[in-house]
Amino acid sequence: MLIFIFIFIVIFAPPTIAADPQTEINFETQILPILQNRCFTCHSAPKPKGDLQLDSLNGIETSQHGEIIIPGEPENSRLYQRITLPEGETGIMPPPDTSEPLTTQEIDLIRKWMTQGADYGNWKGNQRQHKPLSTDTSAHQPTVMPPITALTFSPDGKSVVACSQAGLHIYDPQTLKRQRTIPVQARNIHALAFSPDGNRLAVGGGNPATTGTIEIFSWPNGKSLRTLSEHRDSVTAIAWQNPASLASASLDRDIMLWDLRTGTPTQRLKGHSRGVSALCFLEDKQTLVTTGVDQNVRVWNLTTGELIRSLNNHTLPAHDLALRPKQTGLPLVASASDDRTVRLWQPTIGRMVKFARLKAAPLKVAWLNNGTTIVTACADGTIRLIDPDSVEVTQEIPALNGWAYALALHPTDASIIVGGPNAQIKRVITKPSPPSQ
Repeated sequence: MLIFIFIFIVIFAPPTIAADPQTEINFETQILPILQNRCFTCHSAPKPKGDLQLDSLNGIETSQHGEIIIPGEPENSRLYQRITLPEGETGIMPPPDTSEPLTTQEIDLIRKWMTQGADYGNWKGNQRQHKPLSTDTSAHQPTVMPPITALTFSPDGKSVVACSQAGLHIYDPQTLKRQRTIPVQARNIHALAFSPDGNRLAVGGGNPATTGTIEIFSWPNGKSLRTLSEHRDSVTAIAWQNPASLASASLDRDIMLWDLRTGTPTQRLKGHSRGVSALCFLEDKQTLVTTGVDQNVRVWNLTTGELIRSLNNHTLPAHDLALRPKQTGLPLVASASDDRTVRLWQPTIGRMVKFARLKAAPLKVAWLNNGTTIVTACADGTIRLIDPDSVEVTQEIPALNGWAYALALHPTDASIIVGGPNAQIKRVITKPSPPSQ
């Protein structure tokens, strides 16, 4: 009887789509059908959701979102990271409201195909390629615009600088009316930072999986002064150490320190196992804190170039860091992660102090000027204010339709600018808390 049952299972069991590790995975017959059924509905030209096109090879390779598919490295590929997020996590692909999760067999096939080198064969995909959308304000202006990827106020608070795949634009902070556009070299830009003296603006970006650049402009005239281009993937974050030096983070997993007088890197810090998404200096300017896709918060001694410590409490990729201003005692840094937490760290002693769990993943984090309130921009388009002592959310402000990718706080008042999909920019006014005693 047992032998009969065994024979029945072998003969009549449904075939599995999982493949033996030694069997070469064919993209067009095994992987493409999965993408067609689960991904192309949202991520196809000419208007791919989130400005991410997956229905063409060119769209995948030139995505402004970075390393979508990395041959030989599924764990570092954004596509694989998204399809393997735990159920219920923000950002899981495909979204629960559009399709069922991928099966274990489908995920296994994609992983093995990437591990084997992600060979697309002869597939090129949709020939009607998605193109960066024009920002022309004529009657033919498209209804979908590239997302705002970074925002910053000028040091005097009289201008808002915003970047997207459509370029670098300057807005009036009160009316948010566009005042001018500054030409940039990079195809995609993701990071903005003013120098300590306010006379220069650093713009980070590049071409995914090809090169990362930092272009330095004079301010306010917007003249290009210098371009730094040692990174091997898009630059995602910039922080000035002093008027003659800045640090940059990249999806190539490296952090670089630059001498702006010569335009050359003085240090290259290695330690992150995946792309680096954020960095910030402590007040001493010799301690640097970084974080990224590998979930770790890392602390560096720039005098020696040594990695002091790695803090691994986050359970999903981290997006941003912010140092608490006007801090007495040990420095306090806030981090924002896909695990829906904002965590507070004392990096000089390697301690996580506490954390706040939010309803949606925080994509950006900052502090009000007096250091009494944490401000987050979240994946549901909501601005959330957090009390750093109780780690309770004190206010929720609906701001955008879709993910809030970018956040900037006015240097003197309590106004906030938030940016996101379809070139949305909105001004939000908060009531600042009294300074800590």
